[in-house]
Amino acid sequence: MARKPSMDSIKTPDLNNLDENQTKVLNTFDRYTRAEDYSGKVRADFDRAQHVKDFELKSKEEPEEENGEKLSEEFTARRNNPQAESTLNKGVKVRGKYVARKKLITAAICIVAAIVLVTFFAPPIFNAVDGESGCRSEDIFAKTGATQYRADIMTNRYVYNIEALSSDKSSSYRICTIAFKAKNFTPFEMTAEDYVIANGGDFSSHIVYSTYVGDSNVIPPFSTKDVKIEVLINKDGLDDKQFDDAITSLHLRTSGTKKKIGKHISIPTIPAWFSVSDVITFDPDA
Repeated sequence: MARKPSMDSIKTPDLNNLDENQTKVLNTFDRYTRAEDYSGKVRADFDRAQHVKDFELKSKEEPEEENGEKLSEEFTARRNNPQAESTLNKGVKVRGKYVARKKLITAAICIVAAIVLVTFFAPPIFNAVDGESGCRSEDIFAKTGATQYRADIMTNRYVYNIEALSSDKSSSYRICTIAFKAKNFTPFEMTAEDYVIANGGDFSSHIVYSTYVGDSNVIPPFSTKDVKIEVLINKDGLDDKQFDDAITSLHLRTSGTKKKIGKHISIPTIPAWFSVSDVITFDPDA
């Protein structure tokens, strides 16, 4: 006798193991309307729907900005450190006003650089004084004669104008001593090979040479020293006023200037330029 079907004999299909017929029937059943649909269209399942973000397609060829501005902006953006820039631009209160830290750092670097330059390369300052300045007459050819004397000064002096030494008479010449106060405000000793004439002034054709007297070419550190420089001048054709102008219009400078920064170490430095003061009066017959 056949057994009647009961609820116990009905089983739900295994969705992971469906045969072809079961799959077809399942796909044709509309789960929302509970009606069969044999159209074969794909049904949307909102339970499994995912969010899709729309995006705009951009052209592969983007217009290039002129003068490489875009590349420069990108490079700057990558290299700049926002945190570092913020630190440098942070204000520091100075006398009631806020100043960017970057400006203070720049100012400090400039001040340190200036101090280094002055310390190592600044020359002494020379000021002419009237106390020991004056002229004298001397027989310059007495020892060697005119010819040998010219040869000697060409070898041992910085000659400004040898043609001014054309006369063979010693009475045509005067040796003028010019006194200066030299101030060396650096911690290093300054030495010069000699003091030479940079500009002969109003009567340059009468100036023969210049040189230092004694140890005037060495100026100790942090000191003020009396320096004497001798100038040989041909006075022929000059009256007293012109003779005085010939000396007071001179411009001199140091030659071979060095600073001693160690026991056996010296470095070249900027030459000192200075003028003879017109306050001093030079008399050829004094």
